[in-house]
Amino acid sequence: MNFSLLTSEKPLRVKVEKIERNSTRLVFSDHQKIEINTKFLPSGTKPGDQLYLNLLSENELNLSRNEIAQEVLKEILGP
Repeated sequence: MNFSLLTSEKPLRVKVEKIERNSTRLVFSDHQKIEINTKFLPSGTKPGDQLYLNLLSENELNLSRNEIAQEVLKEILGP
């Protein structure tokens, strides 16, 4: 299945600066920082790792879900 359907055209690259219990600090290339709950990180993420954030509008997300559903049906039913 094509998982790239849930990505935006402009993913944001961030660096994991600090991980403490349930809080992780991410730093953007322009030095802006945000903190998120650690539960949202990919498994095995550690400080210094580079991650990519995808921002999707509600409409884009719904379209992607429909495309994914169609891909799943193609896999199940065949060509």
